Amino acid sequence: MPARSTALSDRLAGLVELHGPGGSLGKARGRAALTRAIYENFEALRPILIAGGSGKPIGSPSGAVRAWCEEAVDHDVLRRKGQGYRAAGNGARTYLAGAWLEELMALALLACGCRNVRFAQQVRWRAPGQEEEHFNEVDAIALHDERLVIVSCKATATDLLERSHGEERLFHAMLELSYWNAHFAAREALPVFVTTTDFFDEEAGVFRSPKLMERARVLGLTVLTADFSLSERLFARLRRALGDAAPPD
Repeated sequence: MPARSTALSDRLAGLVELHGPGGSLGKARGRAALTRAIYENFEALRPILIAGGSGKPIGSPSGAVRAWCEEAVDHDVLRRKGQGYRAAGNGARTYLAGAWLEELMALALLACGCRNVRFAQQVRWRAPGQEEEHFNEVDAIALHDERLVIVSCKATATDLLERSHGEERLFHAMLELSYWNAHFAAREALPVFVTTTDFFDEEAGVFRSPKLMERARVLGLTVLTADFSLSERLFARLRRALGDAAPPD
């Protein structure tokens, strides 16, 4: 059966099409509580995510982490192995390695009233005036009113900005999102960059990398930085960004 290819919107039908089914919104909804819990307990769960995402055995956690692991077993993300756990297959490894954040943002887009919400979605696009077709996989994509929303998700270490080349890694990820907006959205999209890296020093009241935030502003990106308290705060930030975005002409 050929891959499904659908126009995303009338405004962009000549430029970009969905290609293939993308991620399962039904599965994302079914394990929404599990996914939200990762965001809200990211530091505590990160060793589990790293081990499970790389296919390594997970030891015997305790307390709230073990409770999360048991819920993950119920959703076929983990399997019990002795006193510990292991990822329940390749799809589970992908989820643990970072696709959970894509699912979270798909849920956030739905909660904000977006339509045509997709995640892990391959798109086929043509540059204006050209016939050559290109393909990219986008972390999450949707329509808000008639504006395309493109989301790039980076489930990175919270202290990445303090590590060697951390700022450079995040800047390259921002450039990729800007590229998506330029090349298959004709710069009509709202590009949203979501990361689990902690950009803001609450005690000092300043961004950890003002230069990186200024680069994001120049690129026209909306940056949703780590909060790790309630996932609903992340949803609220996205809702404000969508409300503040100017509609396309």
